[in-house]
Amino acid sequence: MPGYKLISAVAASLSTDDATLLDFQRKNWIRVVNRNGNTFLASDQSYRAKYILHLHGEKHLTDDQIDLVLSVQRPPYSAAEVDEILKQNPLADRSKHADG
Repeated sequence: MPGYKLISAVAASLSTDDATLLDFQRKNWIRVVNRNGNTFLASDQSYRAKYILHLHGEKHLTDDQIDLVLSVQRPPYSAAEVDEILKQNPLADRSKHADG
């Protein structure tokens, strides 16, 4: 399927595992395609997964904060806007303080 890669190949290129990407799918953060017993990601979903990994691993956002950021932003994503998005949403601010 042109423009699609096996989830395991995407996971390897992002230094993560299939389970993490499937968890993103369960949270409705990315969409996967199942065909002939294999799971694939489109290139735009791979890009989105990379951004989510950044939000989680580098910015240390909670699931609720990631939900918020993804609901506000559209590609191309900008990590520079994340703090402002969180600042403008009091619920996200409380979640951040509750974690740390």
